[in-house]
Amino acid sequence: MDPTKIGIDQDFFLKTFAALAEIGRDPNGQGYQRLAWSRAEREAHRWFRNQSEQLGFEVWTDHAGNSFADFSPLADSEVPALTIGSHLDTVPYGGAFDGGLGVVAALTAAKAIRDSGVPFKRPLRVAAFTDEEGPRFGTGLLGSKAVSGALDMDLVRQAQDVDGIRLQDAMAEFGCDLESLPLVRQTLKRFYGYIELHIEQGPRLERAGLPLAAVTAVTGIRQIRLTFQGKSNHAGTTPKEDRQNTLRAAAETIAQFSAYVDATDNLVANPGRVQVHPNATNVVPGETRLDWDIRSPDPQLLDQATRKLAQLAQAASAPFHIVSEDKIFHDVPPCPLNEKWTGIIEASAKVLNLPITRLVSWAGHDAGVLGRVIPSAMIFVPSRDGISHAPEEFSSDAAMLEGTRLLTQTTLAILTERRAE
Repeated sequence: MDPTKIGIDQDFFLKTFAALAEIGRDPNGQGYQRLAWSRAEREAHRWFRNQSEQLGFEVWTDHAGNSFADFSPLADSEVPALTIGSHLDTVPYGGAFDGGLGVVAALTAAKAIRDSGVPFKRPLRVAAFTDEEGPRFGTGLLGSKAVSGALDMDLVRQAQDVDGIRLQDAMAEFGCDLESLPLVRQTLKRFYGYIELHIEQGPRLERAGLPLAAVTAVTGIRQIRLTFQGKSNHAGTTPKEDRQNTLRAAAETIAQFSAYVDATDNLVANPGRVQVHPNATNVVPGETRLDWDIRSPDPQLLDQATRKLAQLAQAASAPFHIVSEDKIFHDVPPCPLNEKWTGIIEASAKVLNLPITRLVSWAGHDAGVLGRVIPSAMIFVPSRDGISHAPEEFSSDAAMLEGTRLLTQTTLAILTERRAE
């Protein structure tokens, strides 16, 4: 590793982060509304283009709506680029730091490396991925999945939001063709590897009093829909033994599966959405849909939990003569990150005299998708009170700047490694 230190332009980082934080801000102070394929999210990508062009980088966009900015000291345009970045979309009423930090830090790092004049062996790319979050269309990590070739085209063709707007139509409004998404996979050969700086979105760093973490793995995420099918009837006149109350079965499943998860290490699960039909106080609910989010960095635990959930749903349904079905509608396998690059992050922190630890990420990230096809690594900075996906999401300027310095130093170390000829 080249131990050369380079500084970052702190004013550039802070001003650039503040400018991005003006895009998609809720007028009532309730966080941010930069949902995928909204006008605010596309405005953020236009902002990224303008910022990158002002820095003199070559900007391009793929069929998935991902935005990239390249800087290369090489005449050979076929050399794959080391890519750093994150995403620009938010969840509904989300915070300014999730994704935005990584993009601004990557622009700052690229500027610092370019301005340093240090010779390096391959191109550098800044990435702003689209639809990482996924709440609008249920297509989380769409941009990085398109690059890696992991998209489920049947799913994206059917995707629509709660207002009935199809993903296909939302993309078309901004000049992107959904059927061209598989073509994005052809650009993968232009990517050497990927590094992402991100807020932790949890309390572990803050509680440990540490400023940084090298991420060893990104959790697997499996989202499962249970459908309980019974029969609607009058809430007063239907005899107890005749009630096919699907909400009761769903509630029993929540209690039993939650107890199983609580007793299992390295596994978390959340019953996050319930849809009840007909959803009337004086009607026995004849159908209930229950969506679970199950996470673990261990693929075997994910499979075991999936089987257990289906068994418990069937057991809870039997006393009510209800039929239960289970369907996986979002599945991202766990991804161990590149061990060598994790070591380079730690060595870079040592060069900068910054304390660092290792953590597993319990949130999904673009690095967890790209890490299955190219070398990938992640750096975490603390989140105040562990809060994310909420307006109260916050990381201090000092924390963000330390993370940006470490991202810059790590990127430089990898760029200056001897390239295999």
